[in-house]
Amino acid sequence: MSNVLPVGGRVLLVVAALLAGLLPMLPATAEAEPGRPKVAVIGTGGTITGVAEDRAGFEEYDGSSLPIAEIVDGLRPELDAVARVISAEGPEQTAMTDYYDLSRQVDRTLRTADAVVVTAGTKSLEELAYFLDLTVRSPKPVVVTGSMRPSNVFGADGPANLYNAIRLAASERTRCFGTVVMFNDEILAAREATKTSTLRLDTFQAREQGVLGTVDSERVRLLRAPARIQHCGKDSWRTPYDLSVVARDKLPRTEIVASYPDAGGEAITAFAAAGAKGIVVAGDPSPAEVSALRGVLAKGVTVVAGARTGSGAVYESGAPGVLPAEDLLPQKARILLILTLATTREPEDVAKRFARYGVPQFTS
Repeated sequence: MSNVLPVGGRVLLVVAALLAGLLPMLPATAEAEPGRPKVAVIGTGGTITGVAEDRAGFEEYDGSSLPIAEIVDGLRPELDAVARVISAEGPEQTAMTDYYDLSRQVDRTLRTADAVVVTAGTKSLEELAYFLDLTVRSPKPVVVTGSMRPSNVFGADGPANLYNAIRLAASERTRCFGTVVMFNDEILAAREATKTSTLRLDTFQAREQGVLGTVDSERVRLLRAPARIQHCGKDSWRTPYDLSVVARDKLPRTEIVASYPDAGGEAITAFAAAGAKGIVVAGDPSPAEVSALRGVLAKGVTVVAGARTGSGAVYESGAPGVLPAEDLLPQKARILLILTLATTREPEDVAKRFARYGVPQFTS
């Protein structure tokens, strides 16, 4: 008897073997996945696109040397199996108006894309992420990432961070989370992520709150969610910080003042005289600073008190008219204060917004 099966019989045998787990499943090609999500990568410069003179140039390099498209193309074909990835350049993050422009760009991009990944320098990445978290109107996933090492050195972390950020965005599992930070395999809420080292790859941490989850190869593991997810699908999910009704050149000047023993109050007075509408005080004010704060409060400057320790909270400001930042870091409190003063100057409204959006909590 012949042991050769007809074509149809061989096909049935192969199918049966696959179902029984006897043969390895061939990987699907990108073209065979028409339902792949569309992820847009917006590059804003930073170390992730930096180039060093030699492969050991961990600290000496030219930042923002490459277009983000080149970094993205270096990750294909692996990316093509995950998402339909497009790339574009965004404004380099050197001023609040750059943050404004990027937020508007992200929202425009999300009209047609399923998710956005933003690459940025790490120096102020946490502030950028928080600004996007408060202002982007779309509930679609927004992921911010970067790197601690330039693109061409030993152990460059940019490719892995970008790949994981795109994989996370493509999963669409952080819809309604607001903006998240993806770094060193860990997912952090924009409000809580902070840079803790100028050198280490695990620099971004959420000290007391902890990570939201991790990306381990193809596994996206979410362990908790930001409190705003409880408003998903409702108008209340969006914050009142709608940049479409805020003029780009009307973001109010807001400053941070550090407190320490014998700190003078001249900086506070000078900032107010230069036009600052808000001041964040990091640490317990010195007697001279307290005196200066009373003077600027009387002139209508909004003052917020935060901790300079990097963790913990300030629940009582200790001075009439000064708002507590609670556990919001001073640099994050400044972002919230800028956006709040850009949309309201009523002291009662400012206090309510800091209580609700500065410290979002689950209510049920």
